[in-house]
Amino acid sequence: MSRIWDALRKAERDKNRKIQTGDAQTQDDPLPQPLSTKCSLANAPVLVYGYGTTNDPFHERAEAFSVDARGGRLTLTTAVNPGQTLLLTNEVNMKEEECIVREVSVDSCAIRIVFEFLQPARDFWEGC
Repeated sequence: MSRIWDALRKAERDKNRKIQTGDAQTQDDPLPQPLSTKCSLANAPVLVYGYGTTNDPFHERAEAFSVDARGGRLTLTTAVNPGQTLLLTNEVNMKEEECIVREVSVDSCAIRIVFEFLQPARDFWEGC
């Protein structure tokens, strides 16, 4: 478990360093292109670790969908912000990957996010 929190702390330090040096993505930067056409619509069980909008750490189980090597979509109950770093663990193969929240939409009972891995993760979804 400490490996997860260490990865989240490192991601936050890297993000802060990018902000200080002016390398951070701004709100005006375009979002990445839509996910590739080689995506799976099947639900993939993941554990999500991160910090909510109140800066309190959280973890929850979620189902990712429309996934590919670049990222995917999932639904959370914890509020997060675009640009935030999360850590995902695939419950099937126990692989871990950091990702960036690209889009957030809220409806009456769920928070839907689009996420992108920091680097393409071709084998993250194996077994799902």
